[in-house]
Amino acid sequence: MGTVAIIGAGVAGLAAGRALTRDGYPVSLFEKSRGLGGRVATRRVAGFAIDHGAQVFKAPAPPFQALVAEIDGARTIAQPVWTFTSDGQISPGDPAQAAEASWTWPGGINTLARHLARGLVVHREVTITALRQTETGYELVDASGQRSGPFAAVLLTPPAPQSAAILAASAIDPTVQAQLLDALAPTRYRPCLSLAFAYTRRPAPPWYALLNLDRRHPIAWLACEHVKPDRAPAGHGLLLAQMAPAWSEQHWEALPRGTYGGAAPLPAALTAVHGLIGELLGADPGAPLWVDVQRWRYALADAPCAPAASAGIAGLFIAGDMVAGQGRVHLAIASGWAAAERIAAALGERQDG
Repeated sequence: MGTVAIIGAGVAGLAAGRALTRDGYPVSLFEKSRGLGGRVATRRVAGFAIDHGAQVFKAPAPPFQALVAEIDGARTIAQPVWTFTSDGQISPGDPAQAAEASWTWPGGINTLARHLARGLVVHREVTITALRQTETGYELVDASGQRSGPFAAVLLTPPAPQSAAILAASAIDPTVQAQLLDALAPTRYRPCLSLAFAYTRRPAPPWYALLNLDRRHPIAWLACEHVKPDRAPAGHGLLLAQMAPAWSEQHWEALPRGTYGGAAPLPAALTAVHGLIGELLGADPGAPLWVDVQRWRYALADAPCAPAASAGIAGLFIAGDMVAGQGRVHLAIASGWAAAERIAAALGERQDG
C-alpha cells in the first residue's frame, strides 16, 4: 500500500491524514510550526484563552455533526451574531444563519485540531521547501536539505502562495509543475490582524459577535470571547477584533505578533481600536489590561484555485481554503476528506494496474 506525505498540519491536512490512516494508508505529516490546526488555534495569555484565528466551528451537514459528536465537551454559543455598518448601525443578523449552531470547546477551538491529529505521525517544525521526483514517487526536501520519502502521493495544504513556492522549487515533471502552478495562480487572500483585548470588566451585549456588512469599517469582526467557557477569568472580558484587510495591511509592519500593554503604553493603532470597540459596545469597557496581536497573512481565501489543482496530477494533490475559495473551517475539513478519497482512489488504481 502506497505511503502518503501531507505538507501542512492545518485542519485540511489533519482531516485528510485521519481519513487515509483510517483506510490503512501509512501517512506522514510535515508541519513547519510547533502547533497544529493552522488558524484553528488557541493561545493562552495570563489566564485567558484566545481563539485568535477561527472562533467557532459550523456543522451544516451530517459528516460535520458526526465529527462534533466525537469530541467530548462540545458547546454551542447561545448568543447570536449580529451585523453592523460603517456608520455604526447595529442590527440582528440573518435568522437562518443565526439558527445554525456555532460550536466550541472549553479547552479552546484547537480542541478540534487536537482531535483530528490523534494517532497521526506529525513531524513538527519541519519546513518543506521542495519535492524531488524519483522512480517510485516523490521525496520531500526540508529547509536543512534533509530528504524524506519516497512517497507514492503528496498532498499540499499550505496557502496557495506557499504551495506554489514549494512546487516552483521542485525537481518534478515540468509539464505537471506548470499545470499545478497555473491551477494555483487564481487564488487570492485577504490579510488579517487579529487583536485580543483583555479587560477587567465583562461586557454583556445581546450578541456574541458583530460582523461588518459593508466592509467599510476598520473592524471586520468583533467577538465577545468571554461568553465561551474557560476563556477569561471570572468577571473579566475578552474582546477579539479581527481587522479589515485594508487596516491590517496598513498596520502590518507596525504591529508584530506579541502582547502589548501592561506597564508600557499601547501603540496608537491599538488605542484607536480600543475606542472603536467601545463605540460598538455602546459602553466604556475600561482600560485594557493588554492586547495580544496575531498576524494572518493568508487569513481568508477570496478566490478558489482551478479544479485541476484539487483533482490531483501525477500523484500530487491540493487541499485547504484555496479549494473552496472561502475561509471556513468546515470547508477546509471537507477539502481534506475529498483529497483523501482521491488519493485512495489513485493509489488503488495504481496498485490494481
